[in-house]
Amino acid sequence: MTAQNWIASKTVKTMLYSIYIVDKPESGSQRAPAVEAHRRYIRDHAEAILAAGATFAEDGKTVRGGNYIVDMDRDEVERFVAEDPFTLAGIRERVIVQPWIKACFNRKFLMSVVPPGPPDVNETLLVLERAGMGRRSDH
Repeated sequence: MTAQNWIASKTVKTMLYSIYIVDKPESGSQRAPAVEAHRRYIRDHAEAILAAGATFAEDGKTVRGGNYIVDMDRDEVERFVAEDPFTLAGIRERVIVQPWIKACFNRKFLMSVVPPGPPDVNETLLVLERAGMGRRSDH
């Protein structure tokens, strides 16, 4: 098996997505009534969420938005964002959704992660790893 075929066979089948959300400035009064519904919504979808949390202003108190890493297909991500009680409350200013790979996770560097798409610089790293010449963290 060539290195390229081996890499293709290890490509992640389930896409992970990063969701980066910026809320409208001064949206706290709209946020407060939706907090409990939002928390229930996140709890109900927790099985598909690898990580989630709010982002804050430098004061550590003012919520500015949030970040999520989810294991969903693109249609599920779009629905997840659209049906979130905070979205329905009208506080979202901007939402950026992008495919995401787990290169470093839980304080461990995961050299064996292969990004979806055509081979690139990672091919060399993976070939070295397979040959026992690269570092690899357990995952």
